Amino acid sequence: MRTSEGLHGIVADAGGDHRLWFPHGMARIRLAIVVPLDEDLMVRLNSIQRFHRLLTGRPVRPIPSLQALSASERHRATLMLRAWDGAESGASRRDIAGVLFRTDFSGLSAAEWKSASERRQLARILAEARSMVGGEYLTLLRGGQHRRR
Repeated sequence: MRTSEGLHGIVADAGGDHRLWFPHGMARIRLAIVVPLDEDLMVRLNSIQRFHRLLTGRPVRPIPSLQALSASERHRATLMLRAWDGAESGASRRDIAGVLFRTDFSGLSAAEWKSASERRQLARILAEARSMVGGEYLTLLRGGQHRRR
C-alpha cells in the first residue's frame, strides 16, 4: 500500500505476518541486516535465515516450538505494544487504559482512578513494555526456560 509515508507491505507467514515499511517507496535500495555479536547471535541468525527463505520463496520450516508464543503470550505482547505506542504518542494513561480494557475511565475522579485495578495493571504492562523495548524482547525469541511465566 502506498501512502504519503512510503510503501507499506505484508509478507505472509504461517508463523505470523511480517509488516514492512519502506519510507522511500519503490526507490531502488540495497538492504542490509546488522546483527550484534552477542549471546543471542544464533537466535538472531536463525530468524534472519527463516525470513530470507520466506522472501526468496524457498520452503520455510515452522517456528521452533521453544520460540513459538502461546496465545496468552501473544495477547500480553499485543497489550504491551499497544500501550507503548499510546504512551509514545502522548496519550494519557486513562486513555490508554480505556483502549486496552474497553472501558471509559474519563468519568472517574482522581481518587477512583488512583485505586482502579486497571491503572495498576496498565502500570505493569507499561513497565514490561519498557523492558522489552530496552532489549528484553529477546526473551521471547529465546523461548523455553528463559521466558518469564
